[in-house]
Amino acid sequence: MRRRVCCLGSINADVTLRLDRLPQQHEKIEAQQVRVGGGGSAANTAVWLSRQGLSVMMSGWIGEDALGMLALSDLRANGVDTRAVKLLPVASPIAVCLAPPDDKRIIISPIIEAPWTPYDCADAYVTVDWLHTTVCEADFLSEAKSASREQGTVLSVELDGRYDPALANIADYLFTNSDELARKLGTDDPVGFLWDKHGADPATWFVTQGMHGVVVIGGGKTETVSALPIEAVDRTGGGDAFNAGAIAALLSGADRRSAASAGLLLAAQALRVLGAH
Repeated sequence: MRRRVCCLGSINADVTLRLDRLPQQHEKIEAQQVRVGGGGSAANTAVWLSRQGLSVMMSGWIGEDALGMLALSDLRANGVDTRAVKLLPVASPIAVCLAPPDDKRIIISPIIEAPWTPYDCADAYVTVDWLHTTVCEADFLSEAKSASREQGTVLSVELDGRYDPALANIADYLFTNSDELARKLGTDDPVGFLWDKHGADPATWFVTQGMHGVVVIGGGKTETVSALPIEAVDRTGGGDAFNAGAIAALLSGADRRSAASAGLLLAAQALRVLGAH
């Protein structure tokens, strides 16, 4: 039986520009390549999970405009169930991704207050083996975890640069990037911070560090797994692909170190192409 995963959260349209360098002030430069397609952290992870052979449902919202239809068709083309995606009469979120060598810069459209809450499709969350989300609302996640306890649903959260210590008491797995976390916390040692605060917690933290690999923290242990040496085309979405690889491995019974290795392998695949997936 195929394992079932629900990815809850961000969906948007991506405009990705591959550059040989970033422009200087008042300078126009020509992109080497351009890709317009679906994106969003949760949606990217959904696509990569589907490509690993899992049964994946996407839950979130997108606008009823051309870019929204593009993002929705991208999910469907990759085998993702979109019945829990709500179409809204608003402008779809957009991310402009600049991809110079060994770097990435992302600019997002203004965040709007959409008439949607994560409770809109709550029935979907209690029928899956794994719920992965970019929604970091502790009250909602606590309720979702409680409602799915009988099903035994595993909960993972992509923090996207946020930090809430309450989530470590709710989620089974937490994914974060060291640079984003360092900016949020105002520290040069985000890994040391997490170890001090959460090293003994039962939850597992995967802290990605770009070309330096990933640090796994939790249960009184910390482990470092090195990244594969590659020549990246575009670093957009590498973390989302890592999440998918780790989740797929954990669902197959892998230990957390093996899961980190699987995540890094899938991330390396994502970095070799233009666009988040």
